[in-house]
Amino acid sequence: MLTLTSVTKSFGGRRVLDGLDLEIGAGESVALVGANGSGKTTTLRCIVGLAQPDGGRIAIGDADLRRDPIRARGRLSYLPQKSVFPPTLTVRETLALVARLRGSAASAVDRELELCGLSALAHRGVGHLSGGERQRLAMAVAFLPSVDLYLFDEPSAHLDPVASRILFQRARQLKREGRTLLFTTHIPADVRHLATRVVLLRDGRIQSDAAGDFELRRYERMLEQDMWGDDHEDPIRGGGADDRLVVDHRLHGAGALARTGAA
Repeated sequence: MLTLTSVTKSFGGRRVLDGLDLEIGAGESVALVGANGSGKTTTLRCIVGLAQPDGGRIAIGDADLRRDPIRARGRLSYLPQKSVFPPTLTVRETLALVARLRGSAASAVDRELELCGLSALAHRGVGHLSGGERQRLAMAVAFLPSVDLYLFDEPSAHLDPVASRILFQRARQLKREGRTLLFTTHIPADVRHLATRVVLLRDGRIQSDAAGDFELRRYERMLEQDMWGDDHEDPIRGGGADDRLVVDHRLHGAGALARTGAA
């Protein structure tokens, strides 16, 4: 479904993607993870066509992005980290415009208004939406077209609980329908809920690529190492012998708070 072959991209003399090779089959849900600056967002922007690779090839199905960009981009939908819409349009007008541009049925507008919790806001101007309401509109725009490939850039970052629930419900439905998902994230919970495979980027190259919990644990260890380093000293020391941070090891792992009885 998606193939990247020897893709390179530099900004200001710094190579962000360094011969990236990635192949994603139809129906896979792939988490693209890594530290800031590892090339995650640049990879998505190159796939969408918002950034032009310096070298290499990107194909969506049998459509080469460089040779047939309109057909290639017509097979994907993209949810960026931040979306901007004309503030004078209403929510419904925004979705209707996207539907016309993407060749989606008019019924898709009503579907997304309902599923993204926007029905009551359909006639409100975009400029009068709250931050959370704009996030739900961006999600509705991304989910509106029925395409083969969905790209999400840090999809759960800064989402409120309502928007997060909608996002994961819709993404899981796409998985059940056999759509292909590629998303970037810093959040291990996103990987657990959505990913069938984890691709770890470091310095614009794939450091590891595997399925299952093992790869998620490797990613979590990488995050801990990048944050805390390799030393094992007490994280906080005060002036007294007992002034230190005490870590309860029962709090490690999923469901830990429930096991300790914490509220």
